[in-house]
Amino acid sequence: MTSLRDDEGLTMYLIIGATLPAELRTTLLGLQAHFPDKSWVPESFLFLPFCALGNITDPTLLEEIDHALRNICPRTPLSFTTDGFELSLRKDRISLGIKVQPSQLDHLSVKIRSAMQRAGVQNPKLYTPLTIPLAAVTDVPSLNVSQWIQMHHPQTFSEHTISEITLFSSWKNEETPLIIPEEEYHFSGII
Repeated sequence: MTSLRDDEGLTMYLIIGATLPAELRTTLLGLQAHFPDKSWVPESFLFLPFCALGNITDPTLLEEIDHALRNICPRTPLSFTTDGFELSLRKDRISLGIKVQPSQLDHLSVKIRSAMQRAGVQNPKLYTPLTIPLAAVTDVPSLNVSQWIQMHHPQTFSEHTISEITLFSSWKNEETPLIIPEEEYHFSGII
């Protein structure tokens, strides 16, 4: 496992998810380019989160997480379909995301959470419903968000596959969180 950093003044938060296929990432970056003004705050890194682990610093626990993720990967790629937009409220932040219709990915996220509990992670949290975060829209008038969604809705329906899960770290300070891929776990037989 990559040596995870612990810089002073920043909090490292671990998330398990999937790096997006290049075609989907390009499409979503194009959507972000069409935000009308600076009140729309684009996510700094586009990915599909499955499970938040929280702040992990214990080296033994990091090794258990690594071992569990190596053993949880499916044998074949998993497909999913993007299915429109989703607005969600967490704490005092309103986020715009792309909904994912993924029976296989739902099952994988539950397996990941169970494996993390067995590895010793306290209270791993599932991301439900599965959504690719696109932007924070807390300060955007709701009518503007609605109009933007109606204008861009047809662009979000497509089928994709993933062939690995990724352990991400999130470094938070006063600015937008920085998401960093730390380790990739390829599905069996896929390099």
